[in-house]
Amino acid sequence: MRTNGYGRSERARRAGVVVATVASLAVLSACTASSDSATSTTAASPAAASSAGSSSAAASSGAVDPAAAGVGPTSAAPIGVLPAAAQAIMDKPAYKTARWNYYVADAETGEVLMANRPDEMVLTASTAKNFTVGSAYAVLGPDTTLTTPVYVTTPAAGGVVAGDLVLVASGDLAMGGRNAAQGKFDNAFTATTIDHVYGDVGAPNAAVAPGNPLAGLDDLAAQVAASGITQVDGDVTIDTRLWETYVGQEGLVPSIFVNDNLLDITVTATSVGQPATVASSPQTAAFTVTSDVTTTDAETPVELKVVADPDNPTAITVSGTIGAGKSQLTVYRIPDAASWARTLFIEALTRAGVTVAAPAVALNNKAALPAVGSYPADQQVASLTSPPLNAMGGMILETSYNTGANAMLCLLAVNAGSTKCEDGLKVIRGQIDKAGLETEAVVLVDGQGKDPASVTPRQISNWMAWTRTQPWGDVLTAGLPTNLTCHTGGPALRFDFSKLESVRAQQQFETDRFSELSRISVAGVRLLLIRKERLWAIA
Repeated sequence: MRTNGYGRSERARRAGVVVATVASLAVLSACTASSDSATSTTAASPAAASSAGSSSAAASSGAVDPAAAGVGPTSAAPIGVLPAAAQAIMDKPAYKTARWNYYVADAETGEVLMANRPDEMVLTASTAKNFTVGSAYAVLGPDTTLTTPVYVTTPAAGGVVAGDLVLVASGDLAMGGRNAAQGKFDNAFTATTIDHVYGDVGAPNAAVAPGNPLAGLDDLAAQVAASGITQVDGDVTIDTRLWETYVGQEGLVPSIFVNDNLLDITVTATSVGQPATVASSPQTAAFTVTSDVTTTDAETPVELKVVADPDNPTAITVSGTIGAGKSQLTVYRIPDAASWARTLFIEALTRAGVTVAAPAVALNNKAALPAVGSYPADQQVASLTSPPLNAMGGMILETSYNTGANAMLCLLAVNAGSTKCEDGLKVIRGQIDKAGLETEAVVLVDGQGKDPASVTPRQISNWMAWTRTQPWGDVLTAGLPTNLTCHTGGPALRFDFSKLESVRAQQQFETDRFSELSRISVAGVRLLLIRKERLWAIA
């Protein structure tokens, strides 16, 4: 059977799938029906899946869209009986042509409790992040931290640096934001809000990330000032050569992140017919934001579009409509993260009392950087330590943070001696082989789970079961997302959950089969139930 370096085979070519999978410690299920999620990539038809799957990343790995290849291998009769509430959803007319795949096993004994077509390839969607984050914990260690140093290219004399000040990016996703100084990596996902990393999907409840996004740069600037430096006559530059900027599904993945490389823009309605107001954060001279948003009647849906002037990329215009009485967050994704960080760092230095001769708003001068790895230790004037990797990994899993997952892929590549993020896939493949999974039944094309990344329910379940045997397994489990109201006022446990059929659906499920519950996890359209003795999932 022909395979390529990432496990794509003729078997995968024949597998036809159109939605996401579900993973837990030892259980997985997948649905081939239409689903609606702002935080995961799904497809409603083979044609849609095929379109979503076309990408340079997929081509470079030799991946073939599984949705374009028809139905997978014939499976045995279903095992076990699904809960009535789940079966009722599956029996709806909307899913008449759907194919449902699931695999439910005892976490301790491996006994198969429920299964249906568990060996057919299905699109992973964001469950692929379990492979990425798990591999990062295995290879780098969950307690590992990243250090971002700042150097002078010439020693200061009398408080003056005649040369440049250089911040060397480390891949720290927080850079002091999200309450990182407390070892945290907080997010804005709550029962009523979503994190700003999804602020451009049109959701009315996006919220800025917790903490001060400039805290890390302020800390570094204060250290520079404390070293006795009062003036920089040269430039301030950002060294992002740790890895080659990766092109992810949602945009660029560099090695420097400040406020997730997002400019938060809050649009607030005024009087009907009048322009809405806009306010941006963090406060910076890097961009000017102009409102071309019209306030309409309260019933009009909010429609917002954020664009930069092609002739002046620092000038941003927000256009569209917003209903009276409403306020909504949107974001602008920064296309040049190094120049963004440079401006913000110079502004932080100014606040700390350090004068910089170079203009704050200018392109990052990468050409002026010293040779890679040539920074003398005695010319380091500041450093910032990230939260532990498990804090970042937990946030990635809990919020399904695509850019963060791809950054972890890049960190794996760097650890393996490469600056090409795609090489992180080889590291993940090594862990998949170590776990004893079927090579041909796991296909990954990036760190986040972009189509056509595919897996069988049985194999991703086996991966999660294997992680439980690893020293870092409990850390991975603890980072899984939760969205649960659990009632134990009777013989049955009752679970109230959302996002089973879509992000707007609210369903209630009751079962008396298990007596002890340790965790329920929901991610996108995926519902994970992780129990003390047995685990199962349905989507």
